[in-house]
Amino acid sequence: MNLILFFTYGVSLRMWDEKGLLDREVSLYQRLSKEGVKTTVITYGDEEDYAYRRKMPEIDIMPVYALTKKPATKICAFVHSLILPFILKDKIKGADIFKTNQMSGSWTAVIGKLLFGKKLIVRCGYEWFRFTQKLTPSLFRRWTVFAAEWLIYRAADRILLTSEGDRDFVSSRFKIPAGRISVSPNFIDTELFKPADSDVKKNRMLFIGRLTRQKNLFSLFDALKSSVWTLDMVGDGELKTTLAEYAERNNVKVNFLGRIANSRLPEVINQYPLFILPSYYEGNPKVLLEAMSCGRAVIGTNVEGIREIIDNKVNGILCETNAGSIKSAIEEVMHDNDLRGRLGIKARLFAEENCSIEATVKRELAVFKGLI
Repeated sequence: MNLILFFTYGVSLRMWDEKGLLDREVSLYQRLSKEGVKTTVITYGDEEDYAYRRKMPEIDIMPVYALTKKPATKICAFVHSLILPFILKDKIKGADIFKTNQMSGSWTAVIGKLLFGKKLIVRCGYEWFRFTQKLTPSLFRRWTVFAAEWLIYRAADRILLTSEGDRDFVSSRFKIPAGRISVSPNFIDTELFKPADSDVKKNRMLFIGRLTRQKNLFSLFDALKSSVWTLDMVGDGELKTTLAEYAERNNVKVNFLGRIANSRLPEVINQYPLFILPSYYEGNPKVLLEAMSCGRAVIGTNVEGIREIIDNKVNGILCETNAGSIKSAIEEVMHDNDLRGRLGIKARLFAEENCSIEATVKRELAVFKGLI
């Protein structure tokens, strides 16, 4: 079986590598190769993407800008993405299935499907229009995304979403029959992300993620004002400087650790008694699943994307997005060793049963076989 994976618009293998995501993202397709699925990735990289052949020999790499000249403007780049199926027709028309990595850029795969009559799987790591509604007040931006998704969803033979909430949203908002939608949570390598004996950093907790408004980090800082707890943060983003200044003004003990490669995160996560994700909203957050897979006690806010994962006081703790509720949850978990232990055991079990790469491979194969 030959699969063509269309990368997110503008994304290359080099970008994945620089963000520390490469090993995690390609692992699914490396596992699928053992089941007879040959994957070719179409990336928005140049000749430098070919260098990753050594790390992923099971996967064919097709960097768009190694095969064609890179457009000079954003408008030209978008038009170029629309004609890519015509340019690459001899290289992609022999595939059995087209699949997208995210919604952005899926239009290229849709045009390829219409040209060559291939089955199309559209994957959404997060629901694009749902996030756009929260991120921007621009009606033009919202309706542009809505129109794009409306067309893409109708062209898809199967839609892969990561949460039940996204499935209900797509089904009702875009009037898509439930039979064309599958829910497949984000996968994690439960053999890599697993409990390990480490010297636990007392009075410390861990956050991993982008330093953006979505993550509700100012409320987390307010919850930690003048407390004994120290927050270590892995990640980067536009709020880093502002957050650092806010922490200094409000006597919040925080360490900014920067980006860390995904393959190194298990070692880091296992050093902390608590992982916290205080977001205003999420899709199906991999960092939360990875922390749970490591058997850590976790706290998350009671919002879409998180409450589907955390069963309150069973495999984690749910709190509200305000500082008072976050503070109470932190105090409850950090002061109770037995509670942390119980939550960690159930968290690991949840990750193994729902998010292992083996379970995801089985779901993907079932979808592939059902289509062809």
